[in-house]
Amino acid sequence: MHNEGKIMSENYEDDDFDSNEEDNSIPNLRKAASRSKKLEAENQALKRQIAFSKAGISLDDPKMKYFIKGYEGDMESDNIKAAAIEAGFLVQTEPVTDTRSHSEGQQRVMAASAGAIPEDVTEEAALSRMEAAMEEGGMEAFLDVVQQYGIPTSIEQ
Repeated sequence: MHNEGKIMSENYEDDDFDSNEEDNSIPNLRKAASRSKKLEAENQALKRQIAFSKAGISLDDPKMKYFIKGYEGDMESDNIKAAAIEAGFLVQTEPVTDTRSHSEGQQRVMAASAGAIPEDVTEEAALSRMEAAMEEGGMEAFLDVVQQYGIPTSIEQ
């Protein structure tokens, strides 16, 4: 019996496929061909799922299932994504290319911070603020300052 190069997957064992039969028997060859066709179809389906996932298409979204089922184009992720956008299944998110709107936003931020004094965020400055809060307002004021620095003040169980 000649078995070199033959791979049997546990998931795809065919009850009708008899590995004890001679490899070149007609019934065994037919069963092997049928099994091969099933595996090829599953392989193509998995490749398709991967292509849609790479394109950012949610395989679990009911709307997208219609798109996936009906898509017959090229399986490159960029082409799939473009077709989904064109068909209205995805919204195109483009980076801001209008420098005018970017600079306007930057000017608003600069105007809002005009005249502000940068806060000293060194460890010494933080400790100083905590000490001053403790002296002036007690434990409650101290905890407020500690929380401003993002330090947890209670242990949650």
